[in-house]
Amino acid sequence: MRIGRIIRGAVVALALLGLTACASLPVTGDVRPGLAARQNDSGSDLAFVPQGPSDGMDPKQIVRGFIDAASSPKDSWSIARLFLTSDEAQKWKPDVGVTIDTGSADRHYDAADVTKETTSTTVRLGLQQTASVDETGAYAGQPVNRAADLPFTLTKTKNGQWRISQAPDGIVLDADSFAAADVFAPYALQYFDPSWTYLVPDVRWFPKRENTASRIVQSLIGGKPSPWLANGVRTAFTGDVALARNTVTPESQVAEVALNDAALVANSVTLSRMRTQLEHSLSGLGVLQVKITIAGRDTVAGTASVAPTTVDTRPLALTEKGFGFLSNGEIVPVPGVSTQIEDFPQAITAMSAASGAQRVAVQGGDGAVYAVAGGKTDQIDARPDLIAPTLDPFGYIWTVPAQSPASISAWPASSTTARVIAGPADAGRVTSFAVSRDGARLVMAVVAGGQSRVEVFAITRDDRGAPSALGPANVIAWPTSAVDVAWLDDSTVGILGTDGSNLVLHEQPVGGPAKTIDAPDAAQSFAPASPVSNVRVLGGGVLYQRSGPNWQQESTGVKV
Repeated sequence: MRIGRIIRGAVVALALLGLTACASLPVTGDVRPGLAARQNDSGSDLAFVPQGPSDGMDPKQIVRGFIDAASSPKDSWSIARLFLTSDEAQKWKPDVGVTIDTGSADRHYDAADVTKETTSTTVRLGLQQTASVDETGAYAGQPVNRAADLPFTLTKTKNGQWRISQAPDGIVLDADSFAAADVFAPYALQYFDPSWTYLVPDVRWFPKRENTASRIVQSLIGGKPSPWLANGVRTAFTGDVALARNTVTPESQVAEVALNDAALVANSVTLSRMRTQLEHSLSGLGVLQVKITIAGRDTVAGTASVAPTTVDTRPLALTEKGFGFLSNGEIVPVPGVSTQIEDFPQAITAMSAASGAQRVAVQGGDGAVYAVAGGKTDQIDARPDLIAPTLDPFGYIWTVPAQSPASISAWPASSTTARVIAGPADAGRVTSFAVSRDGARLVMAVVAGGQSRVEVFAITRDDRGAPSALGPANVIAWPTSAVDVAWLDDSTVGILGTDGSNLVLHEQPVGGPAKTIDAPDAAQSFAPASPVSNVRVLGGGVLYQRSGPNWQQESTGVKV
C-alpha cells in the first residue's frame, strides 16, 4: 500500500485543526470560481518516499529498485537517479512519458548470470502494458494488454556496485497507482471552440511537482492541441506570442505569466481570451487569478465571457403527466415545446435537447426524427434505421442510420436542408452518438470488424457554429457493448453497456483511465445530472439518480 494513501486519514485530522488559520487570498481582480468537483488541487506535499540502492544489490535488484523509486517525482526524481551512473543520471528524462502496466506481479526481469569479473550486463523488464502517456502528456489506452519489453544496461562502478548506465526515458507505473494520480495527475489545457463561446478541455497528464504550473503554461502557449482535437478548437496564443520567462510560480492563488514583446500587438479582446485560457487551465492547481505581463508591465487584461456547459439540476422528461422539467414531483412545462410533445401522434422513443430545451429533437415510433420548437413539429429525417438523434448547442440536430455510420446529417434550425458530415468509414454499425455541450466534439459508439469501440471526433465548424467535417478518430474505450453514450461533463463520457451478464456504466475520461460502476438491471438510457458527479438512468419507467455509491429511485412513470 502506498505510504501517501496510508496517512490520508491523518491529513484530514490535521486539516481540521488548521481550519482556524488564515489563508492569503487575492483582494483585487475578478471573482473566479473555486475547484470543480473532479479537479485536483495537487497541493499536498505528502508523497511516497522510496528506498535508494544499498550495497551488494545485483542487477535485477537495481532495476527493480529503480522502477519502484521512479514512482516518486520528489526533487526531480532524486532517489531514482541514485540507481543510475552519474552520466545517465544527467541524461535520463523521467517526465517525458509513462508506461502503464498491470502491476508488479506480472513483471519479470530477465538477466544473464554475472560473476565477480563481470563489469557490464543487460536486464530486460517484461510487462503487460495497458496504456501510455506520451511526451506531451496525452494518455492513450490499449484495447487489450500488450506485452512490452524495456532494456536496461548496467555497469559496475569502481567501488563494485551495479548502476544503470542506460535506461529508457519515462517511468513505469502500475494501472492502480496511475489512476490514483499520486505521481502524474490530469490537468485540462483549455481552448476555445471556433465561435469563441465555449471552453474546450484537452486533458494532459503531468508530474505532480513544484513546477507543474510552468509545464501547464508552457504546453498551452508553446504547444499545440492534441492532433485529434486540433481542427475543432481555437487559441488566443497565435503567431510569435511566446513565454518571456518559462517559470510560472503561483503565489497566494495568483500566477504571473510573462509574455514576449510579440504580445504587444494583441488587442484587449485577445488578451482577455489569453487570460481566460490560462486561468481555467491552471484552476486545477488552485489558481484563481492570472496576471499577464509584457516587458515587466501588467497588461490589466480582462476576462472573456464563456458560456456555461452545466446541465439543469432538474431532469427533462416525458412522463404520464406530461413533458417538461421534473421538480418536486411536478412537471414544469417548456413553452412552445411541451404541448407539441404531449400531443405527438405516435409513441416517442428518444429525445435530445440542449440548454433550456427551446428546441428538441424527437424520434417517433416510425423511426423518423422530428424537430419540435416554437409551437411547431417538423419532420426532418425519415431515412430508415436511424438511431436516437443528438442536438448540439448551436441548434443542429444530428442524425445517422445504424448501418451507415459514415452518413451523418446535421440539420440547422433555419433550414430543411442538412449539412452532410462524413462519419467513420471503417465502422459497420453505430449504436449511439452525442455531441458535447460545447459543440466541439462528437462521441460515437461503433462496431468495426466485430469489435465494439467508443471514439471521439473534433467537429470542424465555422465561426457561426455551422459544422462541416469531423477530425480523425480518437478511440477512448473498447467496451464489450455500448447501448448508450452521453457526455457526463466536459471531459468525461458515460458508456452504458454490458460486462458479462451485468449492466454497467463506464465513466470514461477523454484522455484517462475509466471507472466502472454497476447500473440498475433495467437500465436502457442515461443522462448527466448536476452536480457533475451525478448521473441519471432510466429503466422500466423508473428514473434513478446516482450520488455517491448508490442508485436512488427519483421518479416513476417516466417514458423518455
